[in-house]
Amino acid sequence: MAYGDYDGPNKPDKGHENGSCNRTRCQAAPARWYNHGSYSWYCDSCRNQIEFDRVNLRDWQQNYQPRLKHPMFETREMMDARKEVA
Repeated sequence: MAYGDYDGPNKPDKGHENGSCNRTRCQAAPARWYNHGSYSWYCDSCRNQIEFDRVNLRDWQQNYQPRLKHPMFETREMMDARKEVA
């Protein structure tokens, strides 16, 4: 399912890890990418659209990544690996 294809009610697992994508007009599963800005989980396709949008990426790289030291989106495995190193 691509963004814009879903036009139903919010699914109960919307925005949860391995549930439905947090974007209302998508809600595809599995949502395996955590967004550190919205504190929600997204599918692969929406993660790419959001993270690599020029404005979003520039904002994250200039205002958040220097302080937080991690990318805008991470999988559970990436977050766990980062915590092990710290």
